[in-house]
Amino acid sequence: MSTNVIPIKQLKDALPKQVDAALDQHAMLAEGLATRVRYLFALLFILSSVWTWNHHSNARYLYLAFAGIWIIFALVVSRLMKSGTSDAVVSRTTFIDTTIVHLAILAFVQQGLFPKIGPGIFLCYFPVLAVAANRYRIGLVLTTAIYAAAGYLAVSLYSGNSPWFRIAVLAVTTFVLIAGSRKPKTLVVDVATTALQDAYDSGFKNSEQEMSARIHQILMSPPIVDLPEIWSSSKHGVGSVTSGDCYQIFETDQGPIFVIGDLPGNGLDAVAEVGRLNQALTRITGRAAGLSAIAQELNKYLWETYQGKKSFTCILARWHGEEMDYLNAGHLPAIQVGKQERKQLPATCGPLGLKEQDEFKMEVLPFPHRDMLVAFTDGLYARLTADREKGIAEIESFIDKFSGAEITTLCHRIFDCAHPGFEQNKDDSTVVVIRRQPGA
Repeated sequence: MSTNVIPIKQLKDALPKQVDAALDQHAMLAEGLATRVRYLFALLFILSSVWTWNHHSNARYLYLAFAGIWIIFALVVSRLMKSGTSDAVVSRTTFIDTTIVHLAILAFVQQGLFPKIGPGIFLCYFPVLAVAANRYRIGLVLTTAIYAAAGYLAVSLYSGNSPWFRIAVLAVTTFVLIAGSRKPKTLVVDVATTALQDAYDSGFKNSEQEMSARIHQILMSPPIVDLPEIWSSSKHGVGSVTSGDCYQIFETDQGPIFVIGDLPGNGLDAVAEVGRLNQALTRITGRAAGLSAIAQELNKYLWETYQGKKSFTCILARWHGEEMDYLNAGHLPAIQVGKQERKQLPATCGPLGLKEQDEFKMEVLPFPHRDMLVAFTDGLYARLTADREKGIAEIESFIDKFSGAEITTLCHRIFDCAHPGFEQNKDDSTVVVIRRQPGA
């Protein structure tokens, strides 16, 4: 059965599972947040040790001991995450986080210090619950809350203190976090379902171009991305035949990673392949350190998927200070626009996916604050010329003509000038203009 005649009911029924898969990828990235929370716990326990240093008790030593436990556990989990993660690992680490809080309270009870000293340790349950909610798994939030409440109830009754008010507060917090962890899925499903229903009701359920445009809006980064490091403006045009453009800005611990590329393919089948490629990129950018490592893992995915039958040309970029890490895998050159000059940034290696094993070279280039990077796919100049070099020259002429404009205006002027008339392009087209933020 052709992709464009799949009943809309089947598409709507499949949406919750697809959204779950996408949110699971986000949940894997949330492990980085969990590790930072553990280090913050360690810092707070160290500060608490300093604050109680002159107190005639073992409180200062207990705080130091548990600070060490948090640091060791954070290091162990960080090492485990480098080799990948799973639902089981996430559940176990959350269980251990809660257990450490239990043991810390119990240690103060055993020393006869609780609740006079150490009652604030109870508050550690809340960041643990918040991190669990950030993984968008309601079951994990609920089981963590039950385990936290049961453990605190046992320790409090053992120490002869009433736990009921704090457990009630814990229950209320759990209710709020469960509602919050459920909401993103509900919103995404509602938006996607509405888009599908609108497509059906408007009478273009068989129009691949209209559906492709909707899906690309979901798959690609927003037209304007404003981050501390970069400001980005983009515009995408759907092709009547091909639909393989890919553009995304991934936020990582090392800063945003910019990706633009072109995967050959036609119609909605190509859009679906770009969607799977985008999911792979989300996983890879969340765990791989450098651009070359990202390219290696992406090449592995492409080889396993297409066995060399399809290649992916792309640009990967990341900024730090007044430099830019730049990897161009057989794609059109990006254009760097500075105060004094404009220059092409050519390919640094061949396309991805052609060989099972290959090297992908990255370059570190000067990129002062306020400089701009213009990147695009070959569909951008297809209406003007079929010649690659002439097409690049046309885009450069538009950059020179409008470089004094603000970023969004520059982006739209380039796109509009490259698409004269009203005839739709056969190839989809994308242009992205990125400015390095001042002081970033």
